[in-house]
Amino acid sequence: MMNLQTINDILSGEKKLQLADNEIKNITDCYQFLTTFSKDKVIYGINTGFGPMAQYRVSDQNLIELQYNIVRSHATGAGEPLPPAYVKAAMISRYCTFVAGKSGVHIDVVEQIKNFINKDIIPFIVPSALMTIIIRIISFYLSGNIASVIIQIFLGGAFFIVL
Repeated sequence: MMNLQTINDILSGEKKLQLADNEIKNITDCYQFLTTFSKDKVIYGINTGFGPMAQYRVSDQNLIELQYNIVRSHATGAGEPLPPAYVKAAMISRYCTFVAGKSGVHIDVVEQIKNFINKDIIPFIVPSALMTIIIRIISFYLSGNIASVIIQIFLGGAFFIVL
């Protein structure tokens, strides 16, 4: 668990995040458990549709496409961006949640978030619903992992995100 001083040091760039061996093990173990556990079950958000389609299991061959689509849909937005310090603080919070090793995410997601925080790569996040902000931040990282290109372009006072 991080204290406020450590969070402030990370926000300012004075301190870098590092994953401990036991954190890597916990994250990996939880991911492997969830992968095995969900094989023959219907689990919302893991192998189902969303919203009205939540009761339907997505076939294994369509899961990757579903995941690409949800990431892409949440990585887009329009409007005034949140201040970078707010976004970075949310990134640190999400990182701490994942490092606890109970979320079921793949270690690559945690590594990507850590690297972005350490290199001060801050996504362009448009405020909408609070949950959507968190999902957009995660989608920003995952977009990099799925070889989509995110480009933030500034043209005449407006930002555009190209996927």
